[in-house]
Amino acid sequence: MVKMKYLMGIAFCAALISCSEVKKEFIEENVEFAHKQIGNEIKLIEESGKFMNPTTLNSDGSVYYCNLTDWRSGFFPGSIWYLYELTGDKTLLPIARKYTEEVKDAKNITWNHDVGFMIYCSFGNGLRLTGDEEYKNVIVEAARSLSTRFRPVAG
Repeated sequence: MVKMKYLMGIAFCAALISCSEVKKEFIEENVEFAHKQIGNEIKLIEESGKFMNPTTLNSDGSVYYCNLTDWRSGFFPGSIWYLYELTGDKTLLPIARKYTEEVKDAKNITWNHDVGFMIYCSFGNGLRLTGDEEYKNVIVEAARSLSTRFRPVAG
């Protein structure tokens, strides 16, 4: 009986170890895939010569690009920041900065309650990963803009 418990314990530990390897491999494969996908999208955008912000796919499979005032406008720059963090790929840093800068004017939007999504996904990650005080200033300015929506009667 003791031998059986011992063997089961070893089998359990072996299963745990193998699971972590599979998970690690799964994560690495997906990060690599995301790196390629975002790289392809950046290439398309750069070749277009204009700022385009991908957010989803249309029903025909083409990429839908949103404008600055769309609540998802900070997601693509934020994704580049996350990819930079996950991969350590230094070539992504100037790209993350560039695409973050493209949504900077969203800090002045006062009519949309989703300014936090627009700004924090991009500038928040930039601040967290670089410590750049300018990003903090943009976040604070966006918070001021957003605070104008407060209505004391509504609470």
